Amino acid sequence: MRWRWLEWPFRAPRSPSYLVRQIYDFQQHARAGSAGALMAPVVEKLSHDDMISLAAYVSSLKP
Repeated sequence: MRWRWLEWPFRAPRSPSYLVRQIYDFQQHARAGSAGALMAPVVEKLSHDDMISLAAYVSSLKP
């Protein structure tokens, strides 16, 4: 399954730790702006293991 947001340009090679931190910040409402408001409900129920798995997957994709 491929998510549409994975095709956005920001998906340039990022470290898994960077991606986990971004997901965590969205979940904790630490990111201001419209992106934070949109992403918070998407990631609210992710466990830490889910975040790690998602970050590993996204990082493994070719840009």
